[in-house]
Amino acid sequence: MASTSTEFNYANSFTSDALGGDDYIRGRKTGSGREAVIETVLKSLAGDAEVGVILVGEYGVGKTYVARQVMEVIGPKVLVLSLRCSSSASTIDYGALGSILNELGDVSLDNPLVVLRAITRAIKERAKGREVVLFVDNVQDLDDRSAMVIAQLAVEGVATILAACESLTSASAEIIGLWRDGLLRRVDIQPFSEEATAGWLENTLGAPLSASAAKALWNAGGGNPRFLDVVIHEQIQARTLIKRDEVWIVTGVPFVCGKNSKDTVMTAIGAISPEERLVMELLALSGGLSLNLLMDICDVEALDSLQQRGYLTIARQEFAMVRLCNRLMAQVIRAQVPAGRSRELHRLVHNAPEGAGPAVSVEFALATWALDCGIPVDLEQGVTAARAATRAGYPGEALRILESLPRHLSLSALIPETARAQLALGDAPRARSLVFDTELELEQLSLRQWTELMFLRSALARGQQQEMDSKGILYSVKARLDSEAGEVEGSGTAERTSGLADLREDWSMSLVEQQMLDGRYLESIDTLQHLYQHGRSSETRLLAGNWLIQAWILTGRMADALKLAEETEHHFMDGEGARIAFGLTDSALVGAVVTALTAEGLGRNTLWSPTGMFIGARITAFAELADGIVEAYNGRAEKALLHLLPVATQLDQLGELGPCALASAAIAYSYALIGDNDSALEFLNRGKSGVDSASRLVATACSYFQVVATAELASKEKAIVRMYALADEQRTYRTTAVEMVFILAAVRLGSTTGAQRLVTLASRVQGPMGRICEGLGQGLLSNDVVTLIRVAEAAVNVGDDLLSRDVARAALKIASENADRESMRQAQQLIRGGMLKLGHVKVSSEDGQVLTVREQEIAAQAAAGQSNKAIAARMHISVRTVEGHLYQVYSKLQVTSRAELKETIVQ
Repeated sequence: MASTSTEFNYANSFTSDALGGDDYIRGRKTGSGREAVIETVLKSLAGDAEVGVILVGEYGVGKTYVARQVMEVIGPKVLVLSLRCSSSASTIDYGALGSILNELGDVSLDNPLVVLRAITRAIKERAKGREVVLFVDNVQDLDDRSAMVIAQLAVEGVATILAACESLTSASAEIIGLWRDGLLRRVDIQPFSEEATAGWLENTLGAPLSASAAKALWNAGGGNPRFLDVVIHEQIQARTLIKRDEVWIVTGVPFVCGKNSKDTVMTAIGAISPEERLVMELLALSGGLSLNLLMDICDVEALDSLQQRGYLTIARQEFAMVRLCNRLMAQVIRAQVPAGRSRELHRLVHNAPEGAGPAVSVEFALATWALDCGIPVDLEQGVTAARAATRAGYPGEALRILESLPRHLSLSALIPETARAQLALGDAPRARSLVFDTELELEQLSLRQWTELMFLRSALARGQQQEMDSKGILYSVKARLDSEAGEVEGSGTAERTSGLADLREDWSMSLVEQQMLDGRYLESIDTLQHLYQHGRSSETRLLAGNWLIQAWILTGRMADALKLAEETEHHFMDGEGARIAFGLTDSALVGAVVTALTAEGLGRNTLWSPTGMFIGARITAFAELADGIVEAYNGRAEKALLHLLPVATQLDQLGELGPCALASAAIAYSYALIGDNDSALEFLNRGKSGVDSASRLVATACSYFQVVATAELASKEKAIVRMYALADEQRTYRTTAVEMVFILAAVRLGSTTGAQRLVTLASRVQGPMGRICEGLGQGLLSNDVVTLIRVAEAAVNVGDDLLSRDVARAALKIASENADRESMRQAQQLIRGGMLKLGHVKVSSEDGQVLTVREQEIAAQAAAGQSNKAIAARMHISVRTVEGHLYQVYSKLQVTSRAELKETIVQ
């Protein structure tokens, strides 16, 4: 259903609050949610509630919209009187009822009973026997006299209330009393969830969005529809949100905050108290503070009030951290705080008592806040803050901090962090020129500074024509660290010994990173196991764990990888790493690519981060890509395209050429599966560019999808030859599981000569996929239909319906040659079941005889027990025609009775 930019959607599930019978409505994607909440309100007005309904939610969440939709439904049958309250009329007796009183002429306002009777009489006359609904917007601004009259009208049954307010606690005593007594039903309308925001945005913008764009807008607007609407239009105008290839994406440029945003936010918070304003200013300037610290320096009631109104979020970590609910609000409030007051608030936080937990939730926030206040930052603080800013996704802030440091300091000491920030901004050439500058005064650098610079040189030398190769740079670092270790041994301080141990660990991680990028996974496993178990920091252990999962997947240790993935999830719940989508597939290649993509950005020396007022543009894109390639590998082409088409455009915009090539290759395969050959060829050509810049793992995945796409489009024979060549290449790297994936692909394309090699490889690969491949190879070697059908069923159980279909095709071929009707029926049943789950994939002659649409319809009715005569009557055809169709159905499906037919087509 199309909607305008002011339409909102709501969930269709409610939870009841024991005290007031409240309903909590949460946003979902698109569809029936909006209708469900409106239906609930209509039922309440029709009798479920004693006197009416009050909609409660923060400014801009869509209360008035829901009320208007309700009034449109009931309008022809019911007299609806709208009373709009305002802060300017809240001090005037009967201010909200002015529109009614003006029609009554002279009425004594001194006697409330007289006013009530006059209004009652006027309403009944106007209603002419119809029911009456009083819509009262902004109830928190209702004057006391009007509230008393409205409450009495409701209690006496003259009118039903439909009210809306931001906070029920700020309403008049009469309205609160109705709710507390159970007479007025409260419905809380919450901001959109992240998922619901994506659906609303797609409806609003009229085209799909990349996951990165949806997340960025949700972070900016906090799920508040009015805020989102303002943010959308300002970003489109500023071209931080653009439409390319019929997809809305973010450009990576920081979001703007224009006049409309400022007006909307200030309108929303205009009525807060001075105590509440203090809390919001502190949170806006700092980016977030610990709850303990806020309670020490702010009014607790103000905190409670803001939380109830939905302005705050509290993250339950080791220390509860409090933030404003959305970045737009934080940005606007920050801009409104005068410099003098900002300095005063900075001192307040800086001098806060110890023991209240970490001061701020974002490490670099105090440094940037200090700069805004004109307070200098020293070298150590500045470098640390810059590193934190880059890691958090704000490289522009990192450069600002670094540029603010006194010029008399050694510029060479700032080069590593400056280069990292430039990398995060996507400017690799500038970062490279910085770290390889021949005029750098290396002798002025400390051992740590020099080492970090060398690590960056090694990372940036990969694939470049530099005087020193990447590995050579790393071993020059090792030589110096070994020399330093000799000097420290027996005479060094504990601090120096510890610092040297940290640097040696960093060196090990850098070497492993290079090994992983080069595809030398076996060489890295022992080091990764040691670092995962004994790493000196949680960051090292997390990163080593992610890389170890990837290496184990590729070398066949699936069970070990899955166990470690679960362990990593348990131990690093609050870590920086994205959660691994390993459980979605047991394919070695896809599992490893998914792991690598969802762990992107954790590397120390090639670290980049997303830009903008949001965190995660690239990480979100990689997660979306991971979802897409899993769906594509398993043959769910239509679902794959929903992920892959937006993310390909987003990755191209962000300059991620290798992952973009992978997305394009997977798109080509998905289009080929559903028979859209023109689109498949287009994306197949697109996927060829960018592969050179990809890691070996991503390039391997690109090759896989490109070859299986060409097999669907053209020659399977050529694709089989290419699959064997790719498998041989993987053998040289001893990535057993990936070699197995390529041999499996060749066998699925019809090459039975690879069956023995598949059995041999599968015997060395852990996990369900290894057993499936082993069974497939053995079934083909012995022409064992029973084994092949069992393998196809096992593929269904692991969620790979495309593999199940391919194995069932092989079983059908053998069963047909042997005239084994029962096995043919079972194989075709598996093929049909797979086709139903896969969606609109194209049909092949290998799928056996396929039922026509009319045959499917008649077969379904016959299997359900309908007689030929009943089927003929329902379909308005002759009984003879039904019999003819059933003859074809029985022949194609290899069945001889309705019982067998039912067993065959009913899944």
